[in-house]
Amino acid sequence: MADNRTRVRIAYTVALDEVPARISTLIKEAEADVETAASRLAQAAEDLVLKGNIKEVVEALTKSRTELMSADLCLQDCHDLLANYHAVQLEGVLQDAEISEEEGEQKLVEHEE
Repeated sequence: MADNRTRVRIAYTVALDEVPARISTLIKEAEADVETAASRLAQAAEDLVLKGNIKEVVEALTKSRTELMSADLCLQDCHDLLANYHAVQLEGVLQDAEISEEEGEQKLVEHEE
């Protein structure tokens, strides 16, 4: 039986303009994990005082920690993807600037001739 905490990296290609929407979806998934964990933690704190069932609270804490770890891993992926996306955008801007500069120099040479 596989450990449910075992993680694998899945890679696939998307169009550059789709990247922000894909990352946004991943961020929302992480947000859902955080919200679930927060709700479970609030309930666990209440149950500890009202019911005193320590075993259930320990289980709730374990589940919450797992959800928070999942959210953290997802957010790390989002961070890395977005940083790479930004670098690609900057590279494109620099290439466009170089092309514009070369075109300007070429027009200047043509005008002098």
